[in-house]
Amino acid sequence: MTIRIMLADDHPVFRSGLKNIILTTDEKMEFKIVCEAHNGKIAVEMALEMEPDVIIMDINMPEMDGIEATRAIKEALPKTKILILTMYSDEAYLKEGLKAGASGYVLKRAVDTELISAIQTVLNGEAYIYPTLIPSLYNSSTEVNSDQEPEEDEDLLSPREKEVLKYIALGYTQKEISTELFISIKTVDTYKTRIMEKIGASKKSNIVRYALKHGILTDKD
Repeated sequence: MTIRIMLADDHPVFRSGLKNIILTTDEKMEFKIVCEAHNGKIAVEMALEMEPDVIIMDINMPEMDGIEATRAIKEALPKTKILILTMYSDEAYLKEGLKAGASGYVLKRAVDTELISAIQTVLNGEAYIYPTLIPSLYNSSTEVNSDQEPEEDEDLLSPREKEVLKYIALGYTQKEISTELFISIKTVDTYKTRIMEKIGASKKSNIVRYALKHGILTDKD
């Protein structure tokens, strides 16, 4: 049986590396790359047209991010298995991905050792989570209660604070943020402290979750 796979990632070199890993594996399963997409919108269109068995989906893509694309594809193709392959190790992305319907979550830094195993696992109807991220799922119930967020409709943050929050959520260091926004590192730290106080965040995962929930991280980020 040939397993039909779609790749969705905006970096052609990385997609080429993925193909090499998938098509040269020694596993007994036969894999075939049936289509590729360089943004989330095209990923949805290609998935509906080709109906692959498995989709390898990046999160950070233009036009539509991988989580939104996952949600759209699963609504139309519930049997298709979607495996998130991303650089983000933050638990907020993991939970959003699973909530959207993904069957697995693998970090790009482990793609050479984990990808084939992850594909086989999701094809067997099981979930595959990168091992170091599993503990965050066990803590999810307590975090939901402890990570209280402010009222949804409150516009708590200024435009500048939202800019800083977005960069923090994307994983930029304070030095990198200061360079991007032409402000000092000390000012970035002041913004960060103020943002965390306003949204009731105690750690980075709170910030990421807030950014996703309130649309501060968009499909163009």
